[in-house]
Parts: sequence; structure tokens; C-alpha cells
Amino acid sequence: MKLLNPTIFHTRFPLRLLAFASIALLLHYLAWDTLSDIAAPSTEKTQTEKLVAVQLTPASEATTEATTEATTVATTVTTKVATTVETNSEPHPTQKATVQLTDKPHTNNVIAPPSNLERDTPQNLPAPIEIPAAHASTGNAGEKDIDATVSGTENNQTDANKKSADDDVVDLSSLRVLPPPSGKMHMKVMYVAKNMNPVYGIGDIQWVTRDNTYQMQIEASLDLLLTTLRLYKLQSEGTIGQYGIAPQQMTESRRGRAETATHFHYDTKIISFSATTAVTPLSAGAQDKATIMMQLSGLGIAAPEQFVTGRRIAIQVAENREAEKFIFVISGQEEIQTSIGNIQTWHIIRPPRTGLYNSTLELWFAPAYHWFPLQLRNTEPNGAVTTQTVDKIQFNASPEN
Repeated sequence: MKLLNPTIFHTRFPLRLLAFASIALLLHYLAWDTLSDIAAPSTEKTQTEKLVAVQLTPASEATTEATTEATTVATTVTTKVATTVETNSEPHPTQKATVQLTDKPHTNNVIAPPSNLERDTPQNLPAPIEIPAAHASTGNAGEKDIDATVSGTENNQTDANKKSADDDVVDLSSLRVLPPPSGKMHMKVMYVAKNMNPVYGIGDIQWVTRDNTYQMQIEASLDLLLTTLRLYKLQSEGTIGQYGIAPQQMTESRRGRAETATHFHYDTKIISFSATTAVTPLSAGAQDKATIMMQLSGLGIAAPEQFVTGRRIAIQVAENREAEKFIFVISGQEEIQTSIGNIQTWHIIRPPRTGLYNSTLELWFAPAYHWFPLQLRNTEPNGAVTTQTVDKIQFNASPEN
């Protein structure tokens, strides 16, 4: 066995020991420096890295009590809203936001939270948002209440718009009316409905005036191959008065139904109906559903300048069970095609009114033919359309013709 030279051993060992010690010292210094940077950052760096954390935690009993007190104080002093906020001792299912100051872990540089935040007194809590009593509920119910408020606002705005629109309506009783001369029209009738072939028929409108009285009759029949089948008959009679045509009685008969009658009582100012015991107050210039078209004709006869595009005219119209205010709109001038030629007319429309009547009524009045309505059209909500267009016309007809 070969032994080491003692001289060499004593010379090399201290050098190696010194080298190991130096390396260990260097590693220890580096490790300590790194740990110091983490454990003890500078004050400036600590301030820039300070974090404000918003944590969602269940409301404890103490926090809930303080919140309730704050809500009560804020509600009484600032909002004066009569709203009851229910608070139970159990944690509310809705989580509550609390603000907490946090720092990176270091015992020597912890910044303590303000003392007023530690106390969490009601004076330091934010005031609650003002909530109307009608919306004090939470969750979906609150959303529904808010939706109801918005809807109510929209409805109020709609009602205001309707009221504003009605302000420009002219009552027909305030306009000049002269009854048209006696005449009779023979009409072609066409009924068109969805998924059906057109149905054709014929009709007659007869208007007779004599000594400040009038008689009117409207008939409609189904046009069959070898004959006609009467479907409808409307008769009206009355006088010519201060507001033009003044109906006294209207009768209506339809195939398969009992005849009905509508009576105008000018002494008591009511309208009565044989189909019901109800009565309706009688307005000035009221018409039945037969005479309304001739009363509108009288506007043009009395003063053609009363036909103004866009004008809205209101008039009470009695039917077989009730009387409603109809609003007609003068649409403008329009040329129509008829069996007697192309004729220039004034087009008047009665649009639907929600809750009153759903159909659309259109009439075309011809100034060249004593303002008689040479075409009528009724459109139902289901799209069914009935159109009557003049085929023949003659004037000065007697009741017997």
C-alpha cells in the first residue's frame, strides 16, 4: 500500500478546505440575499405592491346587524323612503362585499387598517341606494317590478299620444252638411277570404229625400247561376235637421237571424236597441250604419273645401246593439275603376280602434256624382275583404223604383 507524502498532504488540505469554505460562504450569502428580498422588501416597493382585495364572504351576524343599522339610519336621515328591509339572524343567501387591506407576508412592514374600518360603525358605511317601496323585493320579482314600471311608463306615454292624436279630431256636428239628392246605385259585390275562391254578389243602395224626411235601403244578395239569394237588408228612416241627417229608426235583417231595430230618442237624448236593454246617450249629429255614408257625402255637397287630406272626423254611429264614436280619416284623392268608367274620388278610411271595432272601413266619394259613395270596402281582422263597386247609378229615384 502506498502512503501519501505528509508534506504534500499538509500543503493541499488547507487549500481545499479554504476553497470549500469560500464556496459555502458564497452560497450562504446568495441564499440570504434572496430570502431578504422576499421577506423584507423596501418601503417604496411595499407601497407599490400593496393590494386592495375585494372578497365576497357570507354576511356574519355582526356584519348583518351593522348593515341593518346603517340602512335604517341612512333611510331615515337621507332617503325618507318607507321601505322595510328584512334582515334575519341567519346569513343572507346573497353574498356581501367587504373591503380588506392585504399585504405580502412580512411581519415588520404590515400596514394596519384604519381604526374606523376596524370598528365598522354605521356612520362609516355607504348609504344604501334609494329603492321605491314598490320594488323592495329581490331577485326575479324585483326585475318584474322594474319591467312593470317601464311598461306602465310606456302605457302612459301611449295613452298620452292617443289623447294628443284625439285632440286634432273634428266632430262632424261642427261641420256643414247638406243631404245629397235622391239616387239609387246598383253595386257589384266581391268577397275574398284566405284559402277560398272569390264569392260574387250584387247589391243596391237607395237614398230618397222628400219634405225634410228621408228613407234609405241597402240590400246585398248572393249572385247564383239562375237566381239571387238575399243575404242582408238594412232600412233607415228619419228627418233632415240641424246637423244634417237625423235617423229615427234603423232595422236590420240577415238571413237566418231575427230582425233587430235601433231607435233614436231626441227628446230624452238616448239610443235604444231591440237586441238589448242597454241604452246609450245620444250625441249631436249621431248616425246609424246606413246613413253614415250619406252624411259624409253631405260634407262635400255643403262645402267641398271641407275635404282636406289628413283631416280626422269623429261621429257617433249606432249599430244593432251599441253606439260608438267612429273616427274617419280623409286619405286624399284617388281614381277608381268602375263599370261606368274611371272616376276621380275622395278616399276616406275608418281605421280599427282597439277595444271598439277591429275592421277597416273604406269609402270612395265621387264629386262628379253628387258625392255618392261609388265604392265601399270592409276588411276584417282575419283578412277577409268585401268590396262593393258601383255598376249603375241614377238620380231622382222614387221609393217605388
